Amino acid sequence: MCSALIFTMQAGFMCIEAGMTRSKNNISVAIKNLCDISIALLLFWLVGYSLMFGSSNFGWIGSLGYQPATQTEKVTFVFQAMFCGTAATILAGAVAERCSFAAYLIITCMTALIIYPVFGHWAWAVDETGAAAGWLGQLGFHDFAGSGVVHGVGGGIALAAILIIGPRDGRFLNDGSARRFNGSNLPMTMLGVLLLWFGWFGFNGGSALAFSDEVPQILVNTLMAGAAAIVTAQGASWLVTGQPKVFYSMNGGLGGLVSITAACDVVEPHAAILIGGIGGVLTYGVDILLERFRIDDAVGAVPVHFACGLWGLLAVAIFSDVGFIPQITGMVALVAYGFAVPFVLLKLLDTVFPLRVSQHIEQIGLNVGEHGANTDLNELFEVMQRQARERDLSLRAPQSPFTEVGQIGLFYNSVIYELEKSAHRIQEKHDQMIEAVENKNKLLETILPKAIARRINEGEDQIVDQFSDASVVFADVVGFTEYSMEHEPSASMELLRDLFSRFDNVIEGYDLEKIKTIGDCYMFVAGSPNARPDHCEVAVDAALDLLFETKQMAIARGENIQIRIGLHSGPIVAGVVGQHRFIYDLWGSTVNIASRLEQAGKPGKITVTEAVLDRIGSLYKTERQGRARLRGVGPTVLYSIEGRDKG
Repeated sequence: MCSALIFTMQAGFMCIEAGMTRSKNNISVAIKNLCDISIALLLFWLVGYSLMFGSSNFGWIGSLGYQPATQTEKVTFVFQAMFCGTAATILAGAVAERCSFAAYLIITCMTALIIYPVFGHWAWAVDETGAAAGWLGQLGFHDFAGSGVVHGVGGGIALAAILIIGPRDGRFLNDGSARRFNGSNLPMTMLGVLLLWFGWFGFNGGSALAFSDEVPQILVNTLMAGAAAIVTAQGASWLVTGQPKVFYSMNGGLGGLVSITAACDVVEPHAAILIGGIGGVLTYGVDILLERFRIDDAVGAVPVHFACGLWGLLAVAIFSDVGFIPQITGMVALVAYGFAVPFVLLKLLDTVFPLRVSQHIEQIGLNVGEHGANTDLNELFEVMQRQARERDLSLRAPQSPFTEVGQIGLFYNSVIYELEKSAHRIQEKHDQMIEAVENKNKLLETILPKAIARRINEGEDQIVDQFSDASVVFADVVGFTEYSMEHEPSASMELLRDLFSRFDNVIEGYDLEKIKTIGDCYMFVAGSPNARPDHCEVAVDAALDLLFETKQMAIARGENIQIRIGLHSGPIVAGVVGQHRFIYDLWGSTVNIASRLEQAGKPGKITVTEAVLDRIGSLYKTERQGRARLRGVGPTVLYSIEGRDKG
């Protein structure tokens, strides 16, 4: 019956560890609990029971081949096998969320084959007469139900493993602070604590090996130590943090139960209360200490089982007639064989067979990464992760009105649907804005030089440039006022449109910039906004082509159409004038002189000054027109350019 009670502790461990770990890992830690008890039972039957209770070899190890034969021996095997399973399963919670399944099974084998049976032989082995056969037992070491043999050994192996495996990703932050991960189901964890407490009656009471008169006292001590530990652990955390922390209350109770397990047969209830109460405070203090040293114990197994296991052994000497030397010797032996030896073995194993899962598996969770065990919550997370990664709002989460996660998925999909509609509207507005910007850019490039349009698009508030040398050309249709009076307005407009279109093609061919048209006047510039050393020569060539296009049009229409052209070179200022209607304009004396030259010039001629001739040299045929008084300039000798000098 007590073995059955202890077996319920396995369910308690599973509830505690699965409830205290995150949802993405709770199936993994549960299957570890199921498998470790199975492996421990098989190995304890095959080898462990012999090493623990076989004929002693100088008090160090039992002889192989010893198997339970009588009914009493079989009952003893079942009872001790439960103890072995308990020692093995303590590890699962400590290394949760990052220890690989294969590595965990190897550590379970090590516990059931090497560590637990050998230390158990030292403490509990007896000879044919019932006298102590193990060397610790012969010294007078007392551990009634396994504070050290079971819990200390399991906690020591857990400490060795977490030191080698390291903390969970994100457990300790770069600024030195630590954070705790939210468990998947804390009420289930508290149920696990109650199951363990219930099973502990079999753990401690059964260690009397009979329904003797001492059993009631053992059960009272077990009950009171657990209760005292819960109160002191919760009180300590409340006093320090200002809140009654659930985690410390639960673990404190377990720490008190571990603490009393070694002495429950040799102390009175008031001592049991003290032992359990100190165990509860010790659990809280050691957990804080581990966190300070950045040691990650996912469920607090080391404070509960290792620290309180050692305290339980010491408490025997403090509160009973058992001597200190045997107990301290046992504590040293426990640290050496229950912690140091596993640490060395696991360190060697880790070099050839890594104990930790890959970072990817740790991130996605061991449920899926190692066991392929998906859950509705994990499916919801997968959809969220895909949406974040692929930016695809058309994805939908699993939904159902009959489960909590399904309801979350239902409302989440409603939110995503509205977000998707908003995203479509935003995209439509974005596309419209892009189209409007493109249209604006095209419009700007039709009314402004491209270089200037680009500067406006880049956000320049004011565009004005000064050029030390450029060439400005004015062309005016001769007699257009009389022509417009003699013809319909549509005919006048048709003439200008046809003529200026020809001019536009010429200017575009020379990669020059048309500045504007004013009535029957056409103005362009060479050397602005893109400076070029041959601007004057290019301007002259373009002006000659304007004359040619005008003659061709006159012949085609059978009309007398002529233009006058004024061309001057020198410094200019250019910029964009206007905010609502952009105009790229030029000003300065060079612009004024060019317009005056056009007015003073002759039909069909390109009128220039000597300053222009100096720039073009002997490339063109020129003719002196005479002297004229230009308004704002004074007497000036005018020249006309007749064409290229073929000689």
